[in-house]
Amino acid sequence: MNRPEVLPARPWTFPIPQITQLDNGLAIWAYDLPGQFILASTLVLELPINAEPEGLDGVATIAVRCLDEGTLTHPGTQFAAALEGVGAEFAGLVGLSTTQCLLDVPCDSFPEALSLFAEAVTTPAFDDSDVERIRANRRSEIDQQESRGSYVASTALRAALLADSRLAHPVGGNSTTVAAIRPTDVAQFQATHYRPEQAVLIVAGDLTGVDPAKDAAAAFGDWNPANQPVQPIQASPGTRRRRLIHREGAVQADIRLGWFGIDRRDPRWSDLQVALTVMGGSFNSRLNTVLREERGYTYGVHMSAHPYRTGGLIEVATSTRTEAAPDLIDEALDLLQASEPFTEEEVRAAVGYLTGSAPLAFGTADAVASQAASIAASHLDLDHVTNSLAALGRVTPESAIAAYRALIDPDQASLIVVADADQIADIGYEISR
Repeated sequence: MNRPEVLPARPWTFPIPQITQLDNGLAIWAYDLPGQFILASTLVLELPINAEPEGLDGVATIAVRCLDEGTLTHPGTQFAAALEGVGAEFAGLVGLSTTQCLLDVPCDSFPEALSLFAEAVTTPAFDDSDVERIRANRRSEIDQQESRGSYVASTALRAALLADSRLAHPVGGNSTTVAAIRPTDVAQFQATHYRPEQAVLIVAGDLTGVDPAKDAAAAFGDWNPANQPVQPIQASPGTRRRRLIHREGAVQADIRLGWFGIDRRDPRWSDLQVALTVMGGSFNSRLNTVLREERGYTYGVHMSAHPYRTGGLIEVATSTRTEAAPDLIDEALDLLQASEPFTEEEVRAAVGYLTGSAPLAFGTADAVASQAASIAASHLDLDHVTNSLAALGRVTPESAIAAYRALIDPDQASLIVVADADQIADIGYEISR
């Protein structure tokens, strides 16, 4: 038997939606994905996090989590029963520039489910008891998050890398601000800031027999604009910090290094993606090979970029035994100098990893809708994914190392260590106890 011939990968592109718009300004992006019989829908609301009133950080998160607790038409558990009756699932999340509401439903139940979806978004009941319960759950969630050194380290790094603004604080608020939120605050926030203008309804799946524009008009056509939109804060770099956060009894050190970075419109974005993959974005990266495989300091280290609508963050994340933290940090900073230029083999492997995983990563309706929501939230071109993949193929070792060195200076890194300060050698950082 002859071995089958391995053919080159076929060209792949991210789908382009059919776009329509309602009279009230709501845009509909319809992605027809034959064979995907669970429709994934995402409503992307233009709602920057700085729209939250001062001292009520987290009210946007409480609002979106209360939407499916009951509506004016289907109060209380009636709404959940109605969703279950059409086989639909509802969820919501808050980002720095948008709030997103998500709906998954079988194709044949889409019109009924979308009508319920619109109820939740436009006429939520916000019963006092529901809001208080969701608020209590959020405070418990915050307590759990703050018990993890990894969360504390990442939160502190963001605060160090961004200038003092709402962007630098946890999206879902902190214990103090969440405790101050009242049901009237939540209702007022939704009534003031949920608006169809500049919003995008994404529908992805097999659209045979489904008319997203018609169904959206029936569900959302009477939704009228609210007040004037709030202009988002532009991300700007903070002041470099080197900080040791004391956690008594911590059994390991959580370490974060970071820099203020670029967004996806920057012409160096693809070069940076390849550079970060070579340095710390894959299992065979330079950081992982030395710090994990050769030194045994850590189970893993990861370097990644987090783009915002404007600007972004670049982060190195790892953890280690407390006593090994100073040595790991010194060696990581040395490796991050990238004194050895990137090789053709390293760049080829990184490009292959980044481009080869795309068709699989976007193989479901949920994944397409999620990526489309990211495109909408960041105001990117509809063909951004396809163009980015093409740009990756043009990255060279020279362009990758040039972007890396322009954006990453190890000597200017902000550094956060969360550990038992009494068990770690003096590393010359400010200590927070």
